[in-house]
Parts: sequence; structure tokens; C-alpha cells
Amino acid sequence: MKKIVYLSGGIGGAKLAKGFYNLDEIDLTIIINTGDDETIQGVRLSPDIDSVIYALAGIEGDLGWGQKNDSFVVTEEFKKYFPQEFTIGDKDLALNLFRNQLFSEGKSLTQITKIISDKFGLNCKIFPMTDNLVSTKLKTTENKLLDFQEYFVELKSEPDLSDIIYLNSEDADITNEVSKAIEEADKIVIGPSNPVLSIGPILSIKNLKEKLINDDTTYIVSPFIQDKAIKGPSKKNFEDLGYKSDISGIKEFYDYVGNFYVVHNGDSDGAENTIETNILFKSIEDSTTLAKFIIDHE
Repeated sequence: MKKIVYLSGGIGGAKLAKGFYNLDEIDLTIIINTGDDETIQGVRLSPDIDSVIYALAGIEGDLGWGQKNDSFVVTEEFKKYFPQEFTIGDKDLALNLFRNQLFSEGKSLTQITKIISDKFGLNCKIFPMTDNLVSTKLKTTENKLLDFQEYFVELKSEPDLSDIIYLNSEDADITNEVSKAIEEADKIVIGPSNPVLSIGPILSIKNLKEKLINDDTTYIVSPFIQDKAIKGPSKKNFEDLGYKSDISGIKEFYDYVGNFYVVHNGDSDGAENTIETNILFKSIEDSTTLAKFIIDHE
């Protein structure tokens, strides 16, 4: 049974995570970005972890975040005191209150993530990228430094960026669980998540990136099709920082980390390590087909 490590952000990464999770013939470990983690509405949230867990459990909301069929009584009441765009459903809030309770008992994010994963009956390993708090900060061309959720939700990703700062990443370390998973992996796959907002925080942790550099089985799935983002502000963010939203930009960004690059049909640069296939997954069948394609590639 092949051991697969999948690096994921939130909504975009979660969709392909479902494809890998749907395969019985692999031992799957998912390492998830926590650069988005913030304290909002009085609780510490881990949005990308929850998006992946909800997706694998088949209860994600219609837009890919939160839980489906949720209500929003608490968040609407909260906004009377603190107006904001950010919205969290009641079921989602309950899970995050549970997470905060476990934090108060001294448990680590890795331990908490396993407890929550077990509550949903998931049968793969899910790890945060680190147990340390790393925060993605966005510097705008107007020299403002924004928190992630402020930029992404309140300002709808509209400000032009001049830099991305992964605060505290220089002091962060990976857990023994993450280290072992990478070392034992038969293949490592970086999903089509936003490179700078979702995968960048993971790669900002020095010893994690070094392990990927020393690995020769890492597959990068492009987040672009015909230089357009599959989802979200990936293209704008990428181009703000001086990268082209095509395979040349992807290879520049993932230099020394990627060994194989999976792009959509017609998007190849002709190199031997660039592989064309359908990367537009509109259904669980599409994402499963793509996941199996990557697993079977030699």
C-alpha cells in the first residue's frame, strides 16, 4: 500500500483531498495549512483544517466552507456588538468552541485535530503543518499590514499586495508526526491550493521545506488553467508578487521543491517533468480520477 502525503490549503485543496480519500489502495496523510488560524468572535479558528475535515466527512457547505444546513443565530447576534463581514455558522462555532476547550486543557493542535477527526469517523491521518502559531500577514502596496481574514473576508482580496509575511515561521517547527509522514512517503502531492496564501505558509517552515527539497517524489498540481485561477484570488496574488500564472510561474515558485508538475491539458511547457491531464474537477469522480492518475504515474 503506497503511503501518500498530501499538502492542502482550504477549499481548493479539500476538493482534491476528497479524491485521495476516496481511494482504498493508499495510506493517506494530509498536512494542512494553519497560517489562516486566527481568533475571531472570541474563539481561535482553524479554517483550513475544518474545511478539509468537513469535506472528507461530506458535510461541507455549498461554497466549500463551514457545514451544510447550518444556521447563523450566534454570528448575527455577535454582529450587533462588533459589525464585520466574517460569518461562522452555529454548528461550525460549536466545533471551534470544542477546539478551544481542548486548548484550555493543554492539548496541542495536532492532538486536537486527531480528536476532531475521530469524532467524524475519518480513517486517514490529518496533521496541522505545525503546533506553533504561524500567521499569514499581507502587506499591501499602500504599506498596510493586514491579517489574513481581514484581507480575505473583510476586504474580499481586493488590495494589491507587495509582500507576504509568514509571522513566526522562523521559530516554528514540525511535529514528529509530520516529519515521519514525509520521510516515509512514497509520493508527496501539493494540491491546487493558493500557492502564496495556502501552501506558502507550509513551505515557510524551514525544516519542512528542507525535507521536501530532499525528496524526489513531489508532485505539484497547478492551481491554474489557461493562466486563470481554478478558484479564488490565486492568480491576482501570484501576479502581485511577480509570478506568471502559468507553468513557468509555478515552477519558479516551487523551485527545489517540485519534481513533477501536473497541469491541465494544453498547459504544458513541454518539459519531461510536466504532465498533462484534466485537473478541473467538478465532481468527486473527477477528483478521484485525478488522484488515481497521480498515484499511478511512474
